[in-house]
Amino acid sequence: MKTVGIRGIGMYVPEQKLTNDDLEKMVETSDEWIVSRTGISERRIAGKDLKTSDMALRAARMAMERAELAVDECAFVISSTASHEVTCPAQAARVAGGLGLTNSYCFDINAACSGLVFALALGQSLLQTRGGGAGLITASEKMSSFVDYTDRTSCVLFGDGAAALTLATEPPFHPILTTELGTDPTGAEAVKMGGTEAHGTLEDLYFKQDGRAVFRFAVTKLKELIRLMLERTGVKPSDRFFVVPHQANLRMIENVAKDMGLSMDRFVMNIQKYGNTSSASIGLALAEAEQEGRFKPGDKVFLVGFGGGLSWGAMAIEW
Repeated sequence: MKTVGIRGIGMYVPEQKLTNDDLEKMVETSDEWIVSRTGISERRIAGKDLKTSDMALRAARMAMERAELAVDECAFVISSTASHEVTCPAQAARVAGGLGLTNSYCFDINAACSGLVFALALGQSLLQTRGGGAGLITASEKMSSFVDYTDRTSCVLFGDGAAALTLATEPPFHPILTTELGTDPTGAEAVKMGGTEAHGTLEDLYFKQDGRAVFRFAVTKLKELIRLMLERTGVKPSDRFFVVPHQANLRMIENVAKDMGLSMDRFVMNIQKYGNTSSASIGLALAEAEQEGRFKPGDKVFLVGFGGGLSWGAMAIEW
């Protein structure tokens, strides 16, 4: 079976920043309260005219350029999003149209904050079963559209942004070593946002979660997935490896690192700048780490997502 790898990585974040100082003027909160509980200092907010598909397209163009991938080489576009601007057409179709793709198959998936890993795993399988080639994955979220900015517990968490990755079966690439996906539907009601159940009322459209339940689930699942990736790749804790987790809460990641006896240097974090961007967050962190030259050839990099569903996904790649 053909090896599939990640070749090009792109990202896009809006220019507008929403800082903790800004939020202090909107709700009863403080910079100290937000930072101590989440690690977030600011987040990016997409303006009214900037759609999720617009951000996905900008990230996709960067990923395609960095991969030196021609338009006619891209067999498919898979877009992860929980915050579509419209139900139809698919975000992936709009991205493909913007890129000038005319002979690709396009569809969206929604696995909430695990979505990027789910999309990558789907893309890997498609390339392996359909004879190779290349494809494009995007993850774009406009979470600000679903945030109640009078709710001090949730409005401090979220930001907007997009990431994109190209997959290929021919080097140069960072090969995918192993993948794990899963969902615990008994916790499905712990995270809710949008949908026709809202019946047009803003209150029902807004993001809501059982924060404590999600926190406990995420800490437990993160540790399980990191151990699983170490086991499957044969990497020892003393070897060089990095974890790129979903950027949900810095305190959560610190708890995981402490429980596992790992240095925080192992974890790629940028939550302080962007907040929680749902399925885009892993891609944003990976893109910045690549730009900073954080990884060396041969390093193992674990992408680990968790979120609504309750879903989880992990992927190990070799740099």
